[in-house]
Amino acid sequence: MKNNFREKEELDIIVLIEKLKLMLLSIFLQIFRRSRQFLSSWKQLLAIILTGIALGYFLTDKDTPAAKEATILVKINFDAGNYVYDAVDMINLKISSEDSEFFAQEMKLNKDETVDEVSISPVIDIKDIMAKDVKANEIRALFENLEYEDGFSVTEGFKSDYDYHFIKVRVSNNSSISTVNKIIDYFNDNPLFTELRERNLQRISSIILDNEQTIMQIDKLLNYYISDTKTNSSQLYIDNKDVRPNELIKTKISLQNENQELKRENLTTKETVMLINEANILIENNSISSNKMVYYPVLFLLIYIIVSIIISLYSYLDKLDRAS
Repeated sequence: MKNNFREKEELDIIVLIEKLKLMLLSIFLQIFRRSRQFLSSWKQLLAIILTGIALGYFLTDKDTPAAKEATILVKINFDAGNYVYDAVDMINLKISSEDSEFFAQEMKLNKDETVDEVSISPVIDIKDIMAKDVKANEIRALFENLEYEDGFSVTEGFKSDYDYHFIKVRVSNNSSISTVNKIIDYFNDNPLFTELRERNLQRISSIILDNEQTIMQIDKLLNYYISDTKTNSSQLYIDNKDVRPNELIKTKISLQNENQELKRENLTTKETVMLINEANILIENNSISSNKMVYYPVLFLLIYIIVSIIISLYSYLDKLDRAS
């Protein structure tokens, strides 16, 4: 009885394998037939390609030069990330509404300078978030939304909290580096950003001055302590019981380090949006969509292939339906 059951199982497996072989063979046969049919209709393919080239030629605006693209690395200061992101959204809104007055007056662009698109994305660095006063539930939300796939994927709520960002700009071919600089100047000329910059510079200068005065006072105390120790060593623990030279020296070193950090911050926070890569960053947009004489033939070929596959599949299923 067991032998019969085992033989039946082996037979079922053999039958299943044979059916899989037939199915795979049928699929490859269909692919071969469709490929041969597709290649045999070379006249149709040639007509489609020529039609796409001709359409792309007539739709290409000869007077409008190809677009250029720029990727700018910037540092956003004064916790103004949200404002800069909102400003980028407003620029794109003005682009879609074709508000030429805005670009001429607010951004000071010439007539031959055109901005087609502006986008901004953060350079992800967890240290930027950890250095800020972030609540525990926000940190949990951050780590729950991190993905390790071609870099980090960050939630919308944290994107403006990072220090460094990439701004991508697509402009007309007549544009130059000065066009990109005008976009950066538009951010920095904002009255709110100007006030933030002035307040920050005053804050840094005030802290540095206070620290230097404190360091001078510490030096005077240490000098007094040293001179007093030499003349009145027997009264050291009576007259100088509140003087702790080790603590004073530690405080002095801490204040000196803080001044160094503030001076470094002063160098990198002169503007709200600081351009980091100031080299020639404009490149031509050579994508397929920008070249209509290549874009349309490829598009028509794809449409032809998809339609052919749909028709062939319908015909195959119709035959199966009739046979059943």
